[in-house]
Amino acid sequence: MTQKTNIIQELRSAKQGHVRWVRYASALIEGLEMLKDHVPVLGTDCKFGKWYYGPGQALNSLPSYRKIEQPHIDLHDTYLKIFKLLFDEDSNASGGLLSRLLGKKKSKDANIEQARTLFQELDALSKVILKHLDALEAEVIALDDAQLDKLYYVPS
Repeated sequence: MTQKTNIIQELRSAKQGHVRWVRYASALIEGLEMLKDHVPVLGTDCKFGKWYYGPGQALNSLPSYRKIEQPHIDLHDTYLKIFKLLFDEDSNASGGLLSRLLGKKKSKDANIEQARTLFQELDALSKVILKHLDALEAEVIALDDAQLDKLYYVPS
């Protein structure tokens, strides 16, 4: 297997991990039982982030690679807001003003609706990331072996 093939496989695997993460986030909002660990809050803990901040760093000189980081950070910041709405005791506390005014069930329903609205932002950010990943894959495919060797050169 060539180096280029390995890189593309790693990139596609990271992309699949990202798509799976987004599906898990959606499932949590819809109330499906799922381990919170399936949807890490930190961008460095998700499968894609582990690739991006790990082996993927070799591609950091490519324009498409650099365009991914900020949307990825924003995506996880948005997910943190969703996570807090769904799991933070302060957001769901029965003694909170919203809970006292609307009742605990209505407060939880309101949090779920807010989470769904935030998920639309998250989904839009995901689409931006996927677009940049497609462009990154095209950039890697366009590189010849000598260019790839320069990217992956590790001095002794």
